[in-house]
Amino acid sequence: MEADNHIGENAELYAVGALSEDERGAVDAHAAHCPDCLRRLGEAEETVLALEGGLVARSSQRRPQRRAPIVRGAVSWWAIPAIAAALIVGMLIPRPAPQQNPAMLAMIHSHFSHAQFIGGAAAPDAKVLYARDRSWYYVIVEGTHRFGVFGRHGGRFAMLGATRPVRGTSELFARPGENFDHLELREGNAVVESASIR
Repeated sequence: MEADNHIGENAELYAVGALSEDERGAVDAHAAHCPDCLRRLGEAEETVLALEGGLVARSSQRRPQRRAPIVRGAVSWWAIPAIAAALIVGMLIPRPAPQQNPAMLAMIHSHFSHAQFIGGAAAPDAKVLYARDRSWYYVIVEGTHRFGVFGRHGGRFAMLGATRPVRGTSELFARPGENFDHLELREGNAVVESASIR
């Protein structure tokens, strides 16, 4: 923590996950009672998300575009009305609205924490991002294997859902409506790994 007892540059270090557990706890404790630091922490998290989004967008723009070959030659007179009709029909058919990513929207509009899942040597790397008020949980697992995700509070368990493959990872975004102290990744009834929610 900074000398003036505000979180200072720890906001950015917190947002990129570079703080130790003790440092994260100190930042969380301070931000819970300081509106200015809570706002700064939110801005740092939004900046990190924006930077990550920009890097993904730039990398996809660098891919070479394949262009259809140009075919030269005469077009039959009857093809012109068919082309015009196809254009008109294409303009009249409503296009589906772009899908919004509920996990990204939740992260943008709230403050969140994260925890690492811990398991045996064969367990995949996995992380959970979650709202500080625990209103949502976003589980990301390396690889495309599906896992059941269970929340535990005291001795009570509840299933949040199953992860699903998304571009090389397996993910689940859930708004279960209850708070959990631990999350577990399960394969059948066997617990593969678990994460502590603080």
